[in-house]
Amino acid sequence: MPNLFCKIHRLKAQGWTWDRFLLELEQVYAGGVDEKTLKSHYRQPHKRSASHTQQLIETLHKQCFPSPFPADAEALMRIYNNLIGCQKHVTKASDIADLRVFLSTEVEREHKPLLRSSRLCWLLANTYFDCVGEYRQVGKKAALLACQQQAIHYYQQAIALIEQHNQQDSGDKVSEFILYKVRQNILACYLNAIDPEQRESDLKVLNYLAHSDYLTQSERVLVQEPYLWVVARNGLRFGSLLKSREQCERFFGLLVTSSAYFEDLGYSPLGYPAISESKEFEWACKVLKT
Repeated sequence: MPNLFCKIHRLKAQGWTWDRFLLELEQVYAGGVDEKTLKSHYRQPHKRSASHTQQLIETLHKQCFPSPFPADAEALMRIYNNLIGCQKHVTKASDIADLRVFLSTEVEREHKPLLRSSRLCWLLANTYFDCVGEYRQVGKKAALLACQQQAIHYYQQAIALIEQHNQQDSGDKVSEFILYKVRQNILACYLNAIDPEQRESDLKVLNYLAHSDYLTQSERVLVQEPYLWVVARNGLRFGSLLKSREQCERFFGLLVTSSAYFEDLGYSPLGYPAISESKEFEWACKVLKT
């Protein structure tokens, strides 16, 4: 997230004409993307792209919307993500433990620059978050709860530092979407701690959704970027878990605003099942059909 549909909308929302968009793609790679293909991706959340098109859009998006975080913190995040993804790394656990020692020291220093500290808090939180599902699967409840608590703590610290940065008069503001992603990780700390079939009735999940500003933040994101259909879909999903008619109707309206295809509850965007076929949306579907 965001997917190709959303990245194309975000690029176009800079005020580009289609001719400008095609020219920018041409400058990334000679030949670019043909106009018909680009416009079909712009209109259709379900459209699957060729790898060439995907790579071009990804490259252009990174050029136009670089990370707001310092390069050294981003480099550490990439190293960690590669480490987590490497199945053959025999010292993975000890290397992550060593990384935590470094990060724990760094985040306790005075929080300047703010964005560097926030990204390191985010990374430290990830090192704990990535253990939550694993501990759930092997039944290590105490270890799970300890990692969950640490992950939530450092995600909250990351949010506080980003918000502090955004309150300053100078410098570019970090987007609402990036803040949303951190809050999404906090929610995932609760979701990943329990079996999928128990999530709709878990009190900790429901309490977080009811009393946090997760859904409010989702709406703020969609004010800035109404084409982010995954955000709207998640809002509808969690409105359904809360059994809130108001939230379901609001986020369904936002979902349809992102693309009229979503008026059909049986519609399947790329990589996701239809809402009508997903258990988590059962309550919402009943409300929306009445």
